[in-house]
Amino acid sequence: MVNEDGWLTVIGVGPGSPEYITPAARRAAAAAEVLIGGERALGLFADLDCEKRVITGDLEGLRSFLLKIRGRPAAVLVSGDPGFYSLLAWLKGQFPGEKINVIPGISAVQLAFARLGRGWEDAAFLSCHGRPLEVLEPYLPRLKAAQVRLAILTGGANTPPVIGKYLADHGLGGHKVWVGIDLGGDGEQTAWLTAAELARRPLARPGVVIVGYEPD
Repeated sequence: MVNEDGWLTVIGVGPGSPEYITPAARRAAAAAEVLIGGERALGLFADLDCEKRVITGDLEGLRSFLLKIRGRPAAVLVSGDPGFYSLLAWLKGQFPGEKINVIPGISAVQLAFARLGRGWEDAAFLSCHGRPLEVLEPYLPRLKAAQVRLAILTGGANTPPVIGKYLADHGLGGHKVWVGIDLGGDGEQTAWLTAAELARRPLARPGVVIVGYEPD
């Protein structure tokens, strides 16, 4: 029998650093019998003595596992915030009508704007992680006209330099961009560059690229 309070919780673990895990996230993880997440996310809860399952890119395998443990208190750990380009929408589609508890986390975009010291209420948000670069296309004319500000999540094949090259190839090579790599981690790097300069940088780690602002 499925717990009426919801057996499945999605926990946002922030950028992957223990200092950005909220107390609510830690309490929710400690209450789970099964923790599911990437190796890095699970490593944040290495002290918890519970069953752990590593998420891979095999979503069908994840679905099968969740059906197998359905009804047991389980938590899926997602980077950043569950409501921002995470597995939450997919999970809701797999378990329609069931309550899924959600614990918010600090997204890479929030951390990026904190590093910039800027508000982010006037920015548009996109993800190129696992999505074609063409999602940027509708924004190009507005970027050229300084009518939009973009915060772009990167990852997978679409690294920050790939974003820079795409912008440069579409006439925005001289535009200033801010890039943050491994935000909140030991290898954090941030820089103001032109899009053309970013295209030439050897930055293979996932990060955030922000376009449409100028350095202070």
